[in-house]
Amino acid sequence: MTFLMDASAELGLNKAGYKKMLRRYVWEAYLDDLGAGDVTTDLFISDKYQIVRAEIIAKESGILAGMQEAEWFLAKFRMKIKQRRKDGYRLKKGDWIMKFEGKADRILASERTLLNLLQRMSGVATATSLLASQLPQSIKLLATRKTLWGDLDKRAVLVGGGYTHRLNLSDAVLLKENHISLVSDMRHGFKGSKGLRFIEIELENLDQVRALARSLAGSKKVVVMLDNFKPEQIKKAVQCLKKTDVLIEVSGGINMSNIKKFAIKGVDAISSGSITNKAPSLDFSLILKPNGRRK
Repeated sequence: MTFLMDASAELGLNKAGYKKMLRRYVWEAYLDDLGAGDVTTDLFISDKYQIVRAEIIAKESGILAGMQEAEWFLAKFRMKIKQRRKDGYRLKKGDWIMKFEGKADRILASERTLLNLLQRMSGVATATSLLASQLPQSIKLLATRKTLWGDLDKRAVLVGGGYTHRLNLSDAVLLKENHISLVSDMRHGFKGSKGLRFIEIELENLDQVRALARSLAGSKKVVVMLDNFKPEQIKKAVQCLKKTDVLIEVSGGINMSNIKKFAIKGVDAISSGSITNKAPSLDFSLILKPNGRRK
């Protein structure tokens, strides 16, 4: 059964929204980096149109992500990919990631953007894999909207074994404290949200949990977020909500040092911003191997 808070089907090259994100975070980054042209190559490489081979090497271990995005990027320069690893491959230091060939000027100009892409997405996938490994299969690890690269970060989380949560503000409802303080008629909003993937309500204390539990029995597509609850409070909240059909998400300051304390029976998901906004990039390098051919 598809997990209610997973929108992974939207994160592929066959989706217009995802390709828009690629253009924004990858292609626009390349154009910014290129500026008015690569003056180093223009001035110092006499035969900049020669065909050369390139190989990307991992300089540390981790989970590989960003391969479909890298192929999309390289296709714009008519690069020929000779060999490639798949997303999710467990890299060891010294492993090759991708081997391809193309014109020297194009490879040199696109090198930094290509490496940034693969390093960033692989870093997020690796951080996700490490955190997800601390949870039982019954509890899903979710990304948040604390991202640098939007849906690209979300897809890297998927590669690492996590799930998406909301993709954007139009994807699902998440009623937080600031929303609730301004709401005049809660029923009106619920009536208009039937076509959305889910409705989530953020709660901040057990009194709110008890009050909500009485009105949520039998509710479908509803998620309760226990925000910054202590483990003992979560256990009590789970007991209050066990007769409802809601999903229970736990959030707030959860990371590698404390996640096991929150892996409580009855919790459906744990969300953590650390897997995207604190994930270090993996270290990769690109090596050129001239072969003397021209096209």
